[in-house]
Amino acid sequence: MKGEVGRIFGETSAFEFEFVVFNPRDVRRGDYVKVWNDVEGWIVAYVTDVIAKSDVSGEDVLKGRNVEAEVYIAKASVIGKRENGVLKAPRTPFVPGEKVFLAEESLVAEVLGMSDDGVYLGLLGDTSIKVKLDVNSLVQKHVCILAKTGGGKSYTAGVIIEELIEKGVPLLIIDPHGEYASLKQPNDVKEEMERMEEFGIRPKGYSNIRVYVPPGSPFVDRADGVIYLDGRNLDAEEIIELGNITSPSAQALLYQVIRELDDYTLEDIMDRVEEIKNSSKSVLLGALTKIQKSGLFSDNPTPIDILLQKGRAVILDMRGVDPAYQDLIVARICGKLFEMRKREEIPPGMIVIEEAHNFIPERGFGKAVSTQILRTIASEGRKFGLGLMVISQRPARVDKNVISQCNTQIILRLTNPNDINAVRKGVEGLTAEMVEDIKRLPPGNAVIVSPELERPVIVRIRVRKSRHGHAVEIFGEKRGGRKKSKSGGKVERKEKKDGGFLKKIFGG
Repeated sequence: MKGEVGRIFGETSAFEFEFVVFNPRDVRRGDYVKVWNDVEGWIVAYVTDVIAKSDVSGEDVLKGRNVEAEVYIAKASVIGKRENGVLKAPRTPFVPGEKVFLAEESLVAEVLGMSDDGVYLGLLGDTSIKVKLDVNSLVQKHVCILAKTGGGKSYTAGVIIEELIEKGVPLLIIDPHGEYASLKQPNDVKEEMERMEEFGIRPKGYSNIRVYVPPGSPFVDRADGVIYLDGRNLDAEEIIELGNITSPSAQALLYQVIRELDDYTLEDIMDRVEEIKNSSKSVLLGALTKIQKSGLFSDNPTPIDILLQKGRAVILDMRGVDPAYQDLIVARICGKLFEMRKREEIPPGMIVIEEAHNFIPERGFGKAVSTQILRTIASEGRKFGLGLMVISQRPARVDKNVISQCNTQIILRLTNPNDINAVRKGVEGLTAEMVEDIKRLPPGNAVIVSPELERPVIVRIRVRKSRHGHAVEIFGEKRGGRKKSKSGGKVERKEKKDGGFLKKIFGG
């Protein structure tokens, strides 16, 4: 057993206590301690703060007299003990004078409910305890990753994607900035490779990744295929956004024509508009022609089932594509995948939405045609085996209903007051101390809230096995920052359909 580090004093309860710290080098904020209770046994608590107190007067300070802290006081929040697999809180207050010890890592892992298997995210605080989350819970109940710009959200998403690929979870990654194709290549950044032993990993690239791009992308020659959408029966809202139709009379003409048509294509709409005498005719025809020339819609569209296949990750790289077209692509593809999953025509899997504030904006921060289907997947997807990973650097601008549907939240550093307020309101289980931690998290550290864990925890996100797509931020020392370094289409048929998602469908 580790030696005694302090003694409880003052007013205590069954939920919190304070203790005098013998040596400030032994106890720090974020540590886990244990206290013996004659009735309950060993009880584990979390150190929320350590403060220094002095009996030197303010006058002494002003006169420049030597000031030394007389005593260090730690505040602890009680977690409890695990009994028969269930976390139990003590029912009696702690006794002043009781000895306080640092908790062994095995005891901390047991009390927090750490799993021996699952999606490996990183190490708990300053310990060597591996934080792993159940793959089924992570996928079924959705996950969001939130951080300020440059805070490591895409890096963290890459870590989770690596884990899901290794566990055979089908993935579709919506990638507006081309950050994820580098998953194919092993991590060769020297500083990160030096830290892999700490996390117990080795460099690895993933060959079971396919990259698709929309027509007109400047990266068609590097892609595995081109995505063509079915242009039949586009609704008026989609056409208005794609064609940037701002004229109310042109919009009215479009609605009129679509009401008169049943099963139609863009060409059918254009032919009907040609027959009508209307002052907005030329404006509408110009917009429709622009959409037609984009090449996005085809009479031979790409089979959507190739985008979610067992044992494969598909990246939809939309760099250089007009945001309006990105929005429609996401809306159409996600809508089709959801309907196909309900009919069990594709296997259970997860859709990763990078820059989610552009595709699921909160009311008052813009509109997107993809919003409704993504809200539907967030609220109903778990029933049918379609999960969401939502990634954004602006939590306040992401639809709050979608964020609230994500049971696992991974929050890296945030400093914007609006974003912090959105997280405070939308994430259950965050204490005031944890909110303060979020403002000051070092690079590479995250607060993780999950139904798999008994309380929110701070985790050092592990180094990536594969190469990060953009300028790589290298994880630094424990409790430290990161250094900066430079980092460097054939259509395939669907897999056999897979059901039973609400059981444990993803092994390992």
